[in-house]
Amino acid sequence: MNYENLDRIVDSLKDEMVRDIQRWVSVPSVQGEPAENAPFGKEVRRALDMAMADAKNYGFEVRDVDGYACDISLGSGEQTMGMLCHLDVVPAGDGWKHDPWGGEIEDGKIFGRGTTDDKGPALCALYAMRAVKEAGIPLKDGVRLILGCDEETGMTDMHYYASKYKMPDYGFSPDAEFPVINIEKGGLNMVLSKVTGGEEGADMPVYSLYSGERPNVVPAVAKAVVGLKGMTASELSEKLAAIAAENENFKLEANDLGDGKAEIIAHGKNAHAAMAELGVNAAGMLLITLKKLNAGGGSKEAIAMLADCIGMEYDGKSLGIFCEDELSGKLTCNLGILRYDGVNISALLDIRFPICGDQATMLGQAAMTVSKAGMAVTRESGRQPHHIPAEHKIVRGLLKVYHDVTGNEAYTIAIGGGTYSRMMPNTVAFGPGMPGEMDLCHMPDEFIKIDSMMVGVKVFAHAIAELAGGLIED
Repeated sequence: MNYENLDRIVDSLKDEMVRDIQRWVSVPSVQGEPAENAPFGKEVRRALDMAMADAKNYGFEVRDVDGYACDISLGSGEQTMGMLCHLDVVPAGDGWKHDPWGGEIEDGKIFGRGTTDDKGPALCALYAMRAVKEAGIPLKDGVRLILGCDEETGMTDMHYYASKYKMPDYGFSPDAEFPVINIEKGGLNMVLSKVTGGEEGADMPVYSLYSGERPNVVPAVAKAVVGLKGMTASELSEKLAAIAAENENFKLEANDLGDGKAEIIAHGKNAHAAMAELGVNAAGMLLITLKKLNAGGGSKEAIAMLADCIGMEYDGKSLGIFCEDELSGKLTCNLGILRYDGVNISALLDIRFPICGDQATMLGQAAMTVSKAGMAVTRESGRQPHHIPAEHKIVRGLLKVYHDVTGNEAYTIAIGGGTYSRMMPNTVAFGPGMPGEMDLCHMPDEFIKIDSMMVGVKVFAHAIAELAGGLIED
């Protein structure tokens, strides 16, 4: 089929789409307190209302699924092709040069939280549907875009959606990169914890630890409140400077709080937990620093254990849980949340494991390691790996479309990130990030390149035409 007219329509929508992304990004749709018809908070609800209003203006049937999600439909048929995206975002975090909610444009890029994860891709999918509709492309199957509101914190939105309506029969999740992601690693969140005996009698008591807000983000800041027995704040600052000089990427500072107390602050760099190696973990940095300072009373053993078995590592080797296989690669481990209140210390790990990994085995190995410091291990949540074979019709069809539109080599990829693709049968993650381009998902100054975005819309439009049009052979 000749898609020249379809591509012309996509090109004509460029300026309007850029304005829409800027509007969508302006809503800080981080999960908040539940409210009426807003189970994930008022800002997430506002983002959902904005998306539904736009889809209605473009002539689509729109259904509000009780604030958990919405769906946007084009036509009907024996089967339904689905595209699954989300409107919720992770917190902005620190270290931005651009306004995270400003949608600023510079050097052909739109900056803002959600530009790549996942408001920009959601608009790529919506505009692809709009172009197919305006071009009058004949479709054999219906097309449904589902926009969820809880992808970042548990995917309860898709579970709710599936309890109300039948999920589409096949499709893709535009929440990743091209060419085709047919393997997503499994996920395991585990907590390492201990009830300490308090800090009485310690040379440098640790009164509190605080780092991280989400387990799936490498924390950029970590703070500890410590006691200054026999030491001034300036002397502590000198010790921190010496530690930082001996350790690459360490950025440490001390603030005098008065009453013999000081705050130690470690500065790292945010990254997505699935690509933890791209960040600098401030929580691990702080733990290593406290161990070097011989800090802690009842918390000393746990702090030392966490510094040794996790620290700045992102592969789980020192914890004893590392594994890898040829298809899906290596395990990654992120210390996402660290807390201590003077009695209870806990570390929440976000682990992405390959197909060969086993959750029970990893929990057992971690428990064996940290038990030496009297720490316990509990499983908070987990999911199995998702794998659609490369020979599957959907994978073959999407690889063909990607190659036809871009002329680039088409191949399958395994990732550590988890998308909605596991929530729908016969589904993979597909675009719109281009191979080799910088991915700042969950990081400061997240952006989407406008030219790449428009290529993504064309790829998605062709995919709708080919898959829902029944043009891919079994």
